[in-house]
Amino acid sequence: MKKTNYIIVGQGLAGTILAQTFLMEGKSIIVIDELGFSNASRIAAGLFNPVVFKRLVKSWLADELLPSMEEFYRHAELLLGTQFYFKKQILKPFAEEQEKVLWLKKSNEDIGKYLGKKMYDNYINDIIYSPLGASEVMQSGNLDTGIFLTSFRNYYNERELLLEERFDYKQMVISENSVTYKNIVAEKIIFCEGYKALENPYFSWLPFKLTKGEIITIKLNGNHVIPIDKVINKGVFILPLGNNTYKVGATYEWQDLSQLPTEKGKSDLIEKLQKVLKVPFEITDHQAGVRPTVSDRRPLIGLHPDHPSLAVFNGLGTKGVMLAPYFAKQFVNFLEHQLPLDKEANINRFR
Repeated sequence: MKKTNYIIVGQGLAGTILAQTFLMEGKSIIVIDELGFSNASRIAAGLFNPVVFKRLVKSWLADELLPSMEEFYRHAELLLGTQFYFKKQILKPFAEEQEKVLWLKKSNEDIGKYLGKKMYDNYINDIIYSPLGASEVMQSGNLDTGIFLTSFRNYYNERELLLEERFDYKQMVISENSVTYKNIVAEKIIFCEGYKALENPYFSWLPFKLTKGEIITIKLNGNHVIPIDKVINKGVFILPLGNNTYKVGATYEWQDLSQLPTEKGKSDLIEKLQKVLKVPFEITDHQAGVRPTVSDRRPLIGLHPDHPSLAVFNGLGTKGVMLAPYFAKQFVNFLEHQLPLDKEANINRFR
């Protein structure tokens, strides 16, 4: 039998960051994942934004999340010798004059450290519509989730820390202080399965409110280029990828929860994009994934109420890039040092 401290099921954003946090703590892990089982992390734009545009307030725990995120991803880049963490300003064209007035007012409050003071008039007006001007969100950007996850997958494979298969719940034997999966004995199994948690017989009771998202990749025609260090956000986001290629998203769908892209999703994105872009574009890719969103929009972290050797780290939703490093560290401290979990993230809130 092979012994390890933790088995982690799922190598999406949540599972990868939790696994690496355990390794940084000096713990042993085995990651179990079937490639393509859940696509949401891999296709995501990976945007991080400390501002909620709808109310122009700080995102939940933004002040705590950003330093933790910066430290984790910079360390990961050094470890893997690969760049995947990019600082970019999110440019917000104003849809109405009141938005600009509120932005100026809020820029003098606590949230002001994330709001640009500069107002742009007709920013790159040969490419986008911004007749009322625009400003920028600071301390924002994106994680290239595809490169991030592939780099860590290779890293775990090289160290024989990854078991590439679909997890079989019937092969699990649960004890009070340990759990056995096939020939592996661990202190705990932690499920980081994304929306597939609904199929988990031990955690399917958690109140997921899943959301399907679709994105397209486009190329702009001619010599029109959006600066690589900007993300346009007006109805949709337009994320520069380089070589005049851009990722555009995203849709929100609560009924059709397949991972298949749809014509409806594509047409919705095209319609919104045409309200932002003045120039023609061609679509080069179209993808879809299901986000593990939760009814109260908070993570799902903690131990199973009846089986303490089973745990969950999930429900990071649309803000996983920001949330995962902070809460992975908190969960490791909870498991290893008996420090408390945030009450808003602890699954005990649903007991």
